[in-house]
Amino acid sequence: MSRPPSPRYPFEPLASEARTSTVGTLAQRIGVSRRTLHRWANDGVPVEQADRAAIALGSHPAYLWPDYWNRTS
Repeated sequence: MSRPPSPRYPFEPLASEARTSTVGTLAQRIGVSRRTLHRWANDGVPVEQADRAAIALGSHPAYLWPDYWNRTS
């Protein structure tokens, strides 16, 4: 039996917060692969990784996704 998919946050606030124009630079700052960023851009940022990604950019997920953070945390 498979688990239901976890909630995902929109990618755009994370990309905007990074203030970088290249996928490679953003991936390096967050500590994920470029392929992972492409997945996030298409499918959203998994809740389990949103905190780590936001903190890596010097932010907090509640700041980047205020409408979503209270519903899924």
